[in-house]
Amino acid sequence: MSHHSERAARWRAHVEQWRRSGQTQAAYSAEHGLNKKSLGYWVRQGRAVAARKSDAFLTLVAARPVGVTSPLQAAGVLSLRSPSGWCLEFATLPSASWLSEVLAHQAP
Repeated sequence: MSHHSERAARWRAHVEQWRRSGQTQAAYSAEHGLNKKSLGYWVRQGRAVAARKSDAFLTLVAARPVGVTSPLQAAGVLSLRSPSGWCLEFATLPSASWLSEVLAHQAP
C-alpha cells in the first residue's frame, strides 16, 4: 500500500470514529492529537465521495418544529436535501406535481 493510500485510510478511520463519538470535530481532534482543519478536510472529502457514489439523489425531510403540536401549525415545513449538500427549505408546501417533476429530473 502506498504512503498516500495508507494516509487516506488512516484519516477515513478517524472520520468514522469521530462520527460514532458524538463529539465535535474540535473535541475529537484535541483528544486524538489531530489538526482539526485536517479532520474537517477529510470529512468534506468523504461527503464528496459519498455524493458522487450515492444512489439517492434527494432526501425529503418533513419536520415539525419544536413546540408545534398541531399538524396545521406544522404545515409548510419541508426540506429537500441533496447528497452534494444543497438544501431547499419551503415556507409553504409545493404542489405534488411540481415536486414530482423536480424529483424526476434528479434521476441519472
